[in-house]
Amino acid sequence: MSLSSELAAGSMEEHDLKFGEKFVAKPKVAIPENDISITQRMISACSGSLITSLVVTPFDVIRIRIQQQEILPQDTCCHNSLKVESVPATGRNTLVKHMASPSAMAKAAEATPELFWMHNRYCKAENCSRITSTFQGFACVAKNEGVGTLWRGLSLTLFMAIPSNIIYFTGYEYIRDHSPISNHPLNPLLCGAFARIMSATFIAPAELIKTRLQSIPSDSKTSSKVLNNLLKDSFSLVRQNGAGTLFKGLQITLWRDVPFSGIYWSCYELFKSRIGHALNADFDNSRGTNDWKVFATSFFSGSISGTVAAFFTNPFDVGKTRLQITFEEGQKPGGYNRNMFKFLINIYRREGIGALYAGFGPRVMKIAPACAIMISSYEIGKKFFKDGNNHN
Repeated sequence: MSLSSELAAGSMEEHDLKFGEKFVAKPKVAIPENDISITQRMISACSGSLITSLVVTPFDVIRIRIQQQEILPQDTCCHNSLKVESVPATGRNTLVKHMASPSAMAKAAEATPELFWMHNRYCKAENCSRITSTFQGFACVAKNEGVGTLWRGLSLTLFMAIPSNIIYFTGYEYIRDHSPISNHPLNPLLCGAFARIMSATFIAPAELIKTRLQSIPSDSKTSSKVLNNLLKDSFSLVRQNGAGTLFKGLQITLWRDVPFSGIYWSCYELFKSRIGHALNADFDNSRGTNDWKVFATSFFSGSISGTVAAFFTNPFDVGKTRLQITFEEGQKPGGYNRNMFKFLINIYRREGIGALYAGFGPRVMKIAPACAIMISSYEIGKKFFKDGNNHN
């Protein structure tokens, strides 16, 4: 502690003793030297991005593949195009029994949006098969498309992670600490939601490219050309339809991410308080022996909170994936309505509740460790800087 701070503290104590009968001493707040700067918070927010991205990207690839299978015909995989006479994936329940007439089959095919990559420029794989589980998907993709495909989009993920985490984590804590309802139980929910709106909007174009890139099956020979072709197609769409095409799916992304963020931060603050109290973890004081308690508290709180939030928002994740990997509206008859609720209700009516939770397994396997690693890295990073500031 600096000499000026000691003098200020001594003066405050003397003032309280002398005028204690007339005035009520205000609670002492943390002095600036003990706090951490915005830059230090930003560094802490980025510290876990690399590890998190390396761990969770394969789960993201499998999640997207499983979700897009729901709009593929049952007897068809990536190398065959959708045809009018094909029975869509919606027929996996009772629909197949009612597809007797050609007109009914044509109507069902129209109701199924076509994937943007279903032509030879992207898909030439002949041996790919449908994914039935997360780990079977790992083996299937690695065998037919190469192990590197499981980390497809990693560079874009890292490119997005740095600005996204800076805006999200730093923004959340700044808004939380300066909110007019900072002591209200709803404060974490509202502040987390607002921080997510800012970060999701900022990285929306890169998120669109990443989702499309991870959805494209290909053999190991053509894998290197996929990103190049995708970027050419994206720039072509921008020239034809304007920059707004890069924000396709942003609305439904916000419907997924904003509730997720609100639920996550509300649960995290709750579990952090409960688990931290049980472990006697101190997130503020400088004690090296306390670091493992801070890590354990934030790790488990983040993991549990991420799982809870993922469960409630998975239908929006399914909708986001489908919307972003299908043709633009107007290019194909029978395209999905942009209204988010109608979009999801149509999926539910045609395919059942199970379709809205497609890919939930790999999504949880991605989100739980991602949230745990990111928040624990962030908390430990902040504590590291606080400890360093205290010793200066």
